[in-house]
Amino acid sequence: MLRSQHLSYKYALLAYVLFGLQGLVATGGALELIFPDIPSPISYASGRAFHLNISIYWPLIGIIGAVYFFFSQEAERELASLKLVTINFWLLAGTTALVLGSLLLGFTTGREYLEAMLPLKVATAASTLMLCYNLICTYRAPGVPRNRATLISMVAGSVTLIVFYLPNLVSYAHPTTDEMAKFLVVHVWEEMSLELIGTGVLAALLLKVAKAERKAVEMAIYLDITLVALAGILATGHHYYWIGVPAFWLWIGGIFSAMQALPAIILVYSTIKTAQFTTYSSLSARDKITITLIGCSTFYHIFGASILGFFMAYPPINRFIHGTYITSAHSHFALFGVFGFLILAVCFYILFTEVVLGQKMYRFCQMAILALNAGLLTMGIGLLLAGGLQCYFWRVIGLSISETNELIRPYLFIRAFGGGIYATGSMLLTFVVLKSIWPKIREIFRTSGKIGSIKYDDIRHLQQLLQELIKKEKEAERLLIKIRKLSQMAETQNKLKQ
Repeated sequence: MLRSQHLSYKYALLAYVLFGLQGLVATGGALELIFPDIPSPISYASGRAFHLNISIYWPLIGIIGAVYFFFSQEAERELASLKLVTINFWLLAGTTALVLGSLLLGFTTGREYLEAMLPLKVATAASTLMLCYNLICTYRAPGVPRNRATLISMVAGSVTLIVFYLPNLVSYAHPTTDEMAKFLVVHVWEEMSLELIGTGVLAALLLKVAKAERKAVEMAIYLDITLVALAGILATGHHYYWIGVPAFWLWIGGIFSAMQALPAIILVYSTIKTAQFTTYSSLSARDKITITLIGCSTFYHIFGASILGFFMAYPPINRFIHGTYITSAHSHFALFGVFGFLILAVCFYILFTEVVLGQKMYRFCQMAILALNAGLLTMGIGLLLAGGLQCYFWRVIGLSISETNELIRPYLFIRAFGGGIYATGSMLLTFVVLKSIWPKIREIFRTSGKIGSIKYDDIRHLQQLLQELIKKEKEAERLLIKIRKLSQMAETQNKLKQ
């Protein structure tokens, strides 16, 4: 394994730690919505800002680590600067800690999703710039296969991470301009930049795990890049009408929102069509969890983000549901459902590349994934019900906001209950990762050398490896039996013809 890939371990580990923390904070916020008079050392506004920003930073940290891992794999060489990978990690980790800490203390600029102070925004921009510089230098190095779509997709995504973040370093006097700048991070980062990077990373992962045909997958990537670039920018228009721009943006946003399900469907279809692994049971424990998490991401991408998003973006409907709890349901499905599960998948694959997952921990992972899905779906259903009633009571029959909030309170209990289940799953999965990775924590944070010195001295690990070998031997034996039968049938047919 390349040293560049070892350096990405710390990114994946930090992403999991922040992911576990997010579940706890989100559950606390959901309870405060129901019981606003509960005494709390942290105000609701600060807690909400913390929740929104951690939901941006932990996926960003995870995806940057995944890019370093899979870009070096696809480039078939070390990254141009290994030192820059380590510097970038500590810069990102420090920036994230300062952003989250300052928000909890109430230091905020008051701009939703962009609450961090200017120096911390500049540090975030510097992190994305380091990523982009390292990838471009590596891509231009001699011997790198420059026509690989996986590399092109990751480089293109890293460039747009910078381009669409820079306008948010300053505030704008006109509120419409300020809101449009905000959506460059909230939507274009998620729906284009992260999707471009995620497409390249996911394709590289599927090529390795599912043994899919590279030519078919790369054709899907090129088509995905085109669709993502169009849909990512123009689909954001369904927000623009409500901040003071011309009405035609509402229809542009609605039309291009319909395209957002296509990239994921095309890539997954191409992979399934050309995959070479026989059955799900033939995969290793790590690969089973990875594929399961990718399947969850694909499900929410198609149904939770794209179809629900398209339904919400249709102008006559958007008129009533914009800014309600239905929007909150969509954001949970889109941000965590799509990118959260994807980043959990790639980070899990990275962390357990050389560390073997025990059978007991494997079962815990399955339970955690079940809890995450149950919690997310429960939260989403509760928010959809609350949002539907909110539209009716507030915007159709004209009740006041306070009356409406009292009537929808029971459905916020459903949301909080789902949040509790989700938090249980997130803490369990984070526990599995920390418990399994902790013995190698020094090697992960070491600036030189490799983690390749792992010894399988745990008898459970040896048993698992032996079971996997026996499975493969049985599969090979069944294949040989089929070949013999086909050979016998061919001989019989030849004799009958003679």
